[in-house]
Amino acid sequence: MTTSKHAFRVVGAAALTAALLATSACTATSGSSGSGDDGAASVGMGIQPWLGYGPWYIAEENGYFEDAGVDVEITNFMNDSDMTAAFAADRIQMANAASHSALQFIEQGLDVTIVLLLDASLTADAILTDGSVDSVADLAGQQIAFEEGSVSNLLLGYALQENGMTLDDIEPVPMDPSEAATALIGGSVPVAVTYEPYISEASAAGDFEVLYTAAENEGLISDVLVVDNDFLAENADVVQSVVDAWGPSIAFYESDTDEARGIIAEAIGSDVESLSTAFDGVEYFSLEANATELGGDYLGTVLPSVQTVATDIGILDGGADLDAIVDDQFVTAAE
Repeated sequence: MTTSKHAFRVVGAAALTAALLATSACTATSGSSGSGDDGAASVGMGIQPWLGYGPWYIAEENGYFEDAGVDVEITNFMNDSDMTAAFAADRIQMANAASHSALQFIEQGLDVTIVLLLDASLTADAILTDGSVDSVADLAGQQIAFEEGSVSNLLLGYALQENGMTLDDIEPVPMDPSEAATALIGGSVPVAVTYEPYISEASAAGDFEVLYTAAENEGLISDVLVVDNDFLAENADVVQSVVDAWGPSIAFYESDTDEARGIIAEAIGSDVESLSTAFDGVEYFSLEANATELGGDYLGTVLPSVQTVATDIGILDGGADLDAIVDDQFVTAAE
């Protein structure tokens, strides 16, 4: 299992320490589903400090979970493997994950279903160049810094695939996303695949160009809510309540964006100013959009593309029955 990139996308060293402390405190109080102190149905949700999951913090802060009649115990994790272990121990019953991570969960034996499309990265993930490369076709034979096994790998793999190439046609330089940007800035490599805020940092440091972004295949880098199927079978009403709470959270983000971004930034241990470009590069999906997209384009086009690209580059084994792992009943029935 590779570490989820979302755990480290926008959290600096000091903020990451704070997030880890918050993780320890939150993890200690998390438990199995049941009833909260107010008698509301209770469910454990796994989350990571990535702004794409931020609307859940809005739901918590503004009482939307309470309004929906559900007590959601949010537990922070720093990687997918810890989240998998929490699922297996029934400490959580649902989790936020990248689309390819959701497929990894299933390949590793977790019996889960995708019930909600959360967000998609558009310009927050990109292939950057020092200007010596003019097109994706020119990447052949180039040294490219990127994190193997991550969604940066997905983005690069897809870009190469669209131009008749594979990862065998380039010279990989494996390193973390922050290091990839630093290597590009320092002239160690001509090309790097990274994400915000490192894209903005590179742009501020020199005349570096964006060669390709995740917007070229909207949804390739996306996040979803997955639910344990045993819990789902016995607590469909609880799952519905959680999904219902997503709606007003997105509505609040759209109507009171500055305040909403402040809530999210504080929750993930950062500040709005340093995340402004990252926020601009992410698209949140409303429940109205989900009602059309989750069982439509996401299931029919996006998720197959994720599986194909991830399989081609060795992140997945492939062959999952995608129709069996996406359930749009909750978004179509959402209030």
